[in-house]
Amino acid sequence: MKLRIGDIFRLSNDYSTNAQEFIDNTKNFIYYTKSKNLDSTFRFERGIHKAKNIKAVDGDRDPIIIISSSPHKAGTENTPWKDRYDPDNGIVIYYGDCKSNSINPSTASGNKILMDEWKKHSSNDIKEREKAVPIVFFERIKKGYLQFHGFGVIEKVSLITQKADNNEFTNFEFEFCILDLSNENNQLDWEWISDRCNNRLSIQEANKNAPLSWKYWVKNGNDNIEKVRRHVLKSRIIKEKDQKANSSSFEDKIIGIIEEHYKNKKLQFELFALQITQFFFMENNTKYLEGYITKGSGDKGIDFITRIDIGQDLAGIKMVVIGQAKCQNETINSKDIARTIAKLKRNYVGVFVTNSTFSQQTQEEILEDQYPLIMINGSKIAQLTNKYILDSSKDLNKLEKYLNNLDEQYNNYKSNIRPDDIIYK
Repeated sequence: MKLRIGDIFRLSNDYSTNAQEFIDNTKNFIYYTKSKNLDSTFRFERGIHKAKNIKAVDGDRDPIIIISSSPHKAGTENTPWKDRYDPDNGIVIYYGDCKSNSINPSTASGNKILMDEWKKHSSNDIKEREKAVPIVFFERIKKGYLQFHGFGVIEKVSLITQKADNNEFTNFEFEFCILDLSNENNQLDWEWISDRCNNRLSIQEANKNAPLSWKYWVKNGNDNIEKVRRHVLKSRIIKEKDQKANSSSFEDKIIGIIEEHYKNKKLQFELFALQITQFFFMENNTKYLEGYITKGSGDKGIDFITRIDIGQDLAGIKMVVIGQAKCQNETINSKDIARTIAKLKRNYVGVFVTNSTFSQQTQEEILEDQYPLIMINGSKIAQLTNKYILDSSKDLNKLEKYLNNLDEQYNNYKSNIRPDDIIYK
């Protein structure tokens, strides 16, 4: 069985349901995690659960440690803290199970399990890491329902002071790294855990079906953990074919008219791009200032300027928006956006508008470096045009008239204004 990150499972108190794939139309946790090599199910009632120890051919080993958290119980007597799950960025912050100042936090049962495991996870010895136990993460979204957040290793351990009902006590804060499963299509193959439960297999044999990220971590340790940390940004990449309107669709006809209109007057496309940018802000309920287009030769990579306002008075900010427009058939690459990115300063947002598409590499660079750049592609232009220019009327003559009217107003929108000066408009 395979568990996909984000999947929700039903955890029933009736452990005899292991033959049922679904309970209440939800995947059955017991069915998906049963192992032919273990004579019991993975029952876990506590937040930190270590599965039954296996006496294997090459020595004892623990097949799995399950971490579960109940965020809806945070702030209660039993759970005075709130754990933090951030699977998109490969991080889990989890607080141990010491809840009293009358005991040593290292003696609390769950803390002891993780502290013993920390010795292996933090070891510089590959043989020790090979014996390490994978940590699997679940979040109890409501009673009887679990959400799977992936698997990983202990990255950092800290002693902290917590407080509940005026009672201060020392506890452990565990920081886990969720490992990447992109090579496994974001799925954890439970066959690996089942192999780890097989006492006839050595640890090397039991890890044969382990995810590639686990094998890399065993070989290289925590010093190289960033190379295998889970990052969701890769899933935010939009394929080029999905950035275009479907062939022969109404949206495709919209783009065709726009491209034909601006075929021999690329500069005028800058004003259309400004309008599209303002439609984008309207769609997202963002207050904006009617902007300007720059005067050609001196624009230095900035084709238009506008402003967005968030809040008002002392409880508000004004942000400069600089934009670049490209009406072309070629895919936009990193070189195309370089000049706009170079102009971004504090309190600036960039917009790049094109009838074409953005390459995968360009998208990855913008997301990884966290540039404040909005990318508006051909498909988005068609959507905004249909909504705000055509008013979903299907009247393409209306678009032609709109574009001709923009051409007539083109010179009226030209300005020598500096981007910073638009703050005071």
